[in-house]
Amino acid sequence: MSTGSTATLREVSVFYGEVLGLSRIDLELEPGITGIVGPNGCGKSTLMRVLTGLIEVSEGEVVVLGSRPFHDAAIRRRIAFVPATECFFDGLSARRNLDIAFRMRGLDKDATRAATDRALGIADLEADAHRVYRTWSRGMRQRLKLGLALADEGAEIVLLDEPFLGVDPPSRRQLQRLVVELGRTGRSVLVSSHVLHEIESLTDRVAVLSHGRILGHGSIEHLLEEVRDRHPHRIRIATADPRNLAVRLLSLGHVSAVQVDPDAVELITETPSLAYREIAGAIADSGIVVYEVETLDQGLEAVFRNVTAAGVDRL
Repeated sequence: MSTGSTATLREVSVFYGEVLGLSRIDLELEPGITGIVGPNGCGKSTLMRVLTGLIEVSEGEVVVLGSRPFHDAAIRRRIAFVPATECFFDGLSARRNLDIAFRMRGLDKDATRAATDRALGIADLEADAHRVYRTWSRGMRQRLKLGLALADEGAEIVLLDEPFLGVDPPSRRQLQRLVVELGRTGRSVLVSSHVLHEIESLTDRVAVLSHGRILGHGSIEHLLEEVRDRHPHRIRIATADPRNLAVRLLSLGHVSAVQVDPDAVELITETPSLAYREIAGAIADSGIVVYEVETLDQGLEAVFRNVTAAGVDRL
């Protein structure tokens, strides 16, 4: 497997008539898992289809595994795409559906049989292999899609569009384990979701998509550093005397608002790096007992809230 960039998008835009699907997208995929987060309708599925070669871009350049997927059928066979929509035939069994999928990818009869057995085993669905697909639960259907992707040893890039959508919690945990396993194989895996904690449980490498534009791309820690002093930041201080501490905090130059709770104070600052120094000084000077100081703006949810707060502005 490649250790460098496996897919590159440069200034990519997609228009559906007068509707803008993607706007000047710059993105690189590397081996491992990359998450793409954004609300429904923001362009996640369009981006996936651009990478698979199902959609030709209106502007810009797409290079996947050294070639342009829309014009290169050989490259498309090295990409596994798990769409959010159904991709199997309702009236056929799981085994027959998998056989068709692998034969369409160019495998011969013996290789198809082996790949189908492998996919059913990975998804833990051997016992249901001959059941008609329409009788399956949502979780079973999603597991079959991931089994197909994992068992396709020729796929170097795997694109998973909302793989956990509508799945019950036990099935979701099983699917997440399958995705993590997929990322460990050295393949490039792109996972989209509008549920932030799902992506955060899989990877630290994310792209934030809104209104067809990527607003930020990188590790969650990096993106948090980028927005830390550019957006309101919330800090919670657990204390034995929240009212008196709140009065002192309101006098600080870098604290813009304070909320008093029974056992804590929550404040908002536009400049957290300066505010933390002032807070430490105020606590030391007051002698008020403080049990804990924590930021409420850690993790992917904080990144998403902050980078989308300014509309289409990029980081």
